[in-house]
Amino acid sequence: MLFYKIEMESDKALEQKEQRMRRTCSRLKELTAEANEETKGKSAFFISDIEGRKVSIGAALFVDPISMNRQSLTEAFDGFCGHTRLRGKITGTREITARDFSRLLTWADRKDFIHDDDEYKAGLGMKCIESCTDSECEESMLESPCAKKEALAEAKRLLCGASLLPELERIFDKRSPDRFLGNPVHYAIVSDDPQIRTSIRELLLRSLLQRKRLMGGRYCTMTLGVNDSLFECLYESKLRDVYQSQMGCALVLSFSMSGEEESGHADASFEVITSVAAQIREFRRGTLTVLEMGRSEEKLFDRMMEELHGITFVRLDEEVVFNREAKAYLRRLAEKNGVADCRSLVKLLPRSESGYLGTDLKKLFDRWYDSYLRKELHPQYRELSAELERKSRKPKGDAYKELMEMAGLKSVKQVILEAIDFHKAQKLFADRGIGAKRPAMHMVFAGNPGTAKTTVARLMARIMKDNGLLSAGGLVEVGRSDLVGKYVGWTAPIVKKKFKAAKGSVLFIDEAYSLVEDRGGLYGDEAINTIVQEMENARDDTVVVFAGYPDRMREFVERNPGLRSRVAFHVDFPDYSEDELLEILRLVARQSQRTLGEGAEERIRGLLKEALGTPDFGNGRFVRNLVERAMMRQASRLVRLPSAETTDEELKLLLPQDFAPPAEGSETHSRILGFR
Repeated sequence: MLFYKIEMESDKALEQKEQRMRRTCSRLKELTAEANEETKGKSAFFISDIEGRKVSIGAALFVDPISMNRQSLTEAFDGFCGHTRLRGKITGTREITARDFSRLLTWADRKDFIHDDDEYKAGLGMKCIESCTDSECEESMLESPCAKKEALAEAKRLLCGASLLPELERIFDKRSPDRFLGNPVHYAIVSDDPQIRTSIRELLLRSLLQRKRLMGGRYCTMTLGVNDSLFECLYESKLRDVYQSQMGCALVLSFSMSGEEESGHADASFEVITSVAAQIREFRRGTLTVLEMGRSEEKLFDRMMEELHGITFVRLDEEVVFNREAKAYLRRLAEKNGVADCRSLVKLLPRSESGYLGTDLKKLFDRWYDSYLRKELHPQYRELSAELERKSRKPKGDAYKELMEMAGLKSVKQVILEAIDFHKAQKLFADRGIGAKRPAMHMVFAGNPGTAKTTVARLMARIMKDNGLLSAGGLVEVGRSDLVGKYVGWTAPIVKKKFKAAKGSVLFIDEAYSLVEDRGGLYGDEAINTIVQEMENARDDTVVVFAGYPDRMREFVERNPGLRSRVAFHVDFPDYSEDELLEILRLVARQSQRTLGEGAEERIRGLLKEALGTPDFGNGRFVRNLVERAMMRQASRLVRLPSAETTDEELKLLLPQDFAPPAEGSETHSRILGFR
């Protein structure tokens, strides 16, 4: 369907006195309805505004879905003018979008040149254009057709010549018919850079318009979330309407897999692809389909091609270029942005045996140009930029500060920071155009109870969020009871649900070995197999931490090679030393607004020496309990003192006698409460 706005200068002024104008509008309204009825669905015209001798007219031409014919605009307009008795000369004609056409209809309704804009659309079978005018469908107009010489030069500039140049030669082959008879092929544009996809798309469509492989320069872009299980009820009818409205034109379908094509949404994505493929097949002759997707979505492309067997799609990819071409491309980008001397940019190009993609080169240029703006064009910000860069090397956020302030854990802190630095480096490689697939971030935390495994995991999640490695930065804690279902087949959906909840965060699986210990293995094996699958699917934005006792965790990982190959870091949490435990106790007391009296630390050291090495020693948990019991004994001691004589310092003071081992503390506390 093609839409136009026609400007006409009438032979005589039509706008006169109000009463006569109302009669003119009424007459034109009836004549317009009769004229459109006579076209028998081939075209539709209406007057949208009259100002003196200037007349604005909206026009729609319909494409026959069988013959691919449409009425000539000039012929159709002459028929409309003859029926409505309009006389004059055309001063301008331009193709417009469906949105602009709807605005003209609304204005014509207000001016009373048509009966009702909604009835007008419905009566002419044009309700489908409403689907082109909402937020889910973006309309665009091509600037102009593109001649062959210009098209070939632009394809080389875009670094997509290897796939696009042969197709441009086919498009401009003079053996093709000189009018639109249907689409011989459709297209798939594959690139990770949205701007590159847009540039390839515009060049392709402008070339097709030049060779009359498109009837009009209007096209629509719809973004489809392939994992959306609601697609069938929300978008299927809309997609059909848009396809119908785009007869003779192009429809761009931009796909997004959201990184979950193999997760619990796999069934939904299959249904979406099947539904979309059915629409492509039905409208393949009259509406050109252009699929757009990232390079990581090969499975989506293959799946779509399986559904569309018998329909030819030409795939257009970015070209892989090497040293000389890559440097020339960077120089062109610099020249386009007004930079004559870009030697510092070219020096940043890393060595690569496998070549470079335009996407990676553009990222490199953008990073360099941002620095060039701050340091060269505006040198007053050079020192500020250097200071910011120095700070950026250090992990950001309050969570990092909290981790560094924790007592002990020197080796743990070192491994955690190395892991964070490693993943920040991968991000830096990608930003500079060095191809580096993001590795897994999954970890094993092995340590006895009370060694701060959960606390460190929570802080690590926040640090990763603060430094752009995770999108949410939360902690989802689970155990066997949270992952294993009651019946066979229940476990996998439960595990997938937990991974979905942990997207962008850390999934902390406590006592992970309990999944497979002494339970017959059936349900636990299902859990482990699903966890291994989801760890791979969620590697980009989820960190899985397996936690538990050191010896049992080692055995657990060794017995599950699928896990072992996906765990990037093993973090050992050693038991705290006496000095570290005393440091933790001081911190806990300070957080509770308590101070240690004279002789208290000696008493505490004695208790720690007795407890260290005993079975099930609680480490930091033991210390926290020690402080909590001391505060309870302190309270019993204070209530026996005259309140008026008690100072604030005495209220905060913990004395040696307030500290007692668990058994003694429990008995003493019971006697004080009066249970003798």
